[in-house]
Amino acid sequence: MKEIAQRAIACKGWRWMPGMKAAHRWAEGIRVVTCDGASPDPYIVINDDEGVILATVDEYGIMGSFPEAGSAYPFLPDLTDPATLGCVMSLVWKAYANAVVITQGNDWWSVETDNHRWDQDNTTSFQEALIAALEAAP
Repeated sequence: MKEIAQRAIACKGWRWMPGMKAAHRWAEGIRVVTCDGASPDPYIVINDDEGVILATVDEYGIMGSFPEAGSAYPFLPDLTDPATLGCVMSLVWKAYANAVVITQGNDWWSVETDNHRWDQDNTTSFQEALIAALEAAP
């Protein structure tokens, strides 16, 4: 999933959204709280040895870029997390101005636009289908 997550943050339509789960080189299980520009710093919730911490990225001392992807150690979305997947679906719908159909069942999935279809026959995972659609977005 790391490669797909790296592709995700490189997309033109990518942005971090509250509720997304992220990982960093030195930390796992980071939950994005704010990142909308309304507050001066992005806030995260992270499970630390001392318990659950609410902090800005700088306060926690994590080196890396957030939300920018220019660092050698960027935050990467956890594409196995249901909340993050919901946010990615929202990004895909927005990128296509809602002209996309996303369906998922137990053993099948499909992401369809007017020009292309990604499904279990031509992608390795539902996550990859969503990111491929985001990459191809106008």
